[in-house]
Amino acid sequence: MPASDTDTSDLISARLRRPTVHDVARKSEVSIATVSRAFNAPHRVREDVRRRVLEAAEELGYSANPAAKALRSQRTRVIGTIVPTLDNTVFARMANAVQTASSSAGYLGFLQTTQFDNSDLFHHVKLMVDRGAEGLLITGRLDDEQVLDFITEKNIPTITMYSYLEDSPIPSIGFDNYKATARLLQYVLSLGHSRVAMISGTSRWNDRQATRLLAFRDTMTAAGHVPRVYELDRPYSNADGGQMIARILDEAADTTAVLCTSDVLALGVLSECRRRGISVPDDLSVTGFDDFDQAPLLDPPLTTISTPIGEIGTRAVQALIAGLEHGRKMLPLRLETSLIVRGSTSPPANGKRLRAGS
Repeated sequence: MPASDTDTSDLISARLRRPTVHDVARKSEVSIATVSRAFNAPHRVREDVRRRVLEAAEELGYSANPAAKALRSQRTRVIGTIVPTLDNTVFARMANAVQTASSSAGYLGFLQTTQFDNSDLFHHVKLMVDRGAEGLLITGRLDDEQVLDFITEKNIPTITMYSYLEDSPIPSIGFDNYKATARLLQYVLSLGHSRVAMISGTSRWNDRQATRLLAFRDTMTAAGHVPRVYELDRPYSNADGGQMIARILDEAADTTAVLCTSDVLALGVLSECRRRGISVPDDLSVTGFDDFDQAPLLDPPLTTISTPIGEIGTRAVQALIAGLEHGRKMLPLRLETSLIVRGSTSPPANGKRLRAGS
C-alpha cells in the first residue's frame, strides 16, 4: 500500500531530527507505554505488536538506540542478581565479581538485596524480570515456591550462588557449608577443646546458617560432647557477637572455645573479650567463617574458613551466560574452602575458666 502524504511527511520530519519514542508510538499505532515495554521487557508484548514497533523504529532510524538493537535480537543482555546485603564485605565481594564478569561479557546487571530472608523473593525476581533480566543469580537456597513456579513457567535461566546444594532443582555454584563447618570444628576439637559453643545468625529461611548449625550439632554429638548453640533471631551484626559472648559468660562460663558462623560475629566476640580482659586464645579460642579482608588484621588474627567468594561470582556469571548465549546446560559446581589457622585459637589452658564478672 503506498504511503499517504501525511505518513511521508511524518517520516521526513522524524528523520530531520533525532527520532523519539513518541515518533515510534505514532508510527506503530501503539501507546508510548507499549513502545517502552517492547524495548525494555519484550517478553511482555505480543509478538505482532513487538514486530510492528520494531519495524517502525527501524524505518524512523530509531534502531541506533541500544534498546532497539536489543529488540531486534530479542535480547536485553541483562542479568538480575540477588544477595542478602551489601553491608557484609563477603556479599559485596561476590556482587563485585558478578558485576565485573557481567560487564566484561557485555551484560548489564540489576542488583537486589533481601536482608537474609529467602522466603519472599518473588517481588524482587518479578521486578527484575519485568525490566528485562534474561537470567538470574540468587544467593542461597530458593525457599520461595512462588519464585520456583515463576522461573519454571517463564523458562528463566537461574543459578543459585554461595551454597552448594546437591539436591536443589536449581543448579548451584558454591561450597559445602556442612563440610567446611565440620572441618573447622574438628580442628578445634583436635586442640583439646570439648566445651565448645556456636554463635549463629538466624537459621530461619537461611540455608547457610542452618547448615552450619546442623554440622556443629552433628560433629559435637558424634564426638561425645554437648553442643552449646546460641542462635540469634534476626540478621546479625558485630554488636550481636559481643552480646552473645556476654550471654555465654553468664550461662556457660566453662566454655573454652567459640565458633562463630561469620567473621562479623567473631569481630564482636573479640571486642567484648578485650573489653572484659579475657585473653584470646589463652582464656578462650575464637573462630569465624568467610575470611573477610580484616580477619588477618585483627588482634589476635582470626582463625576462620576461607571461602572462594570471588570465584563463585565469576563462575556463576560464566555458566549463566553460556546458557543464554549457547544453550549449554547449567550444572552444579562445588568449589573448595580452606581452613585458615591464625592466632585466635590454641589448646585450652589447664584449669582456666571464664568468669562472668571478668
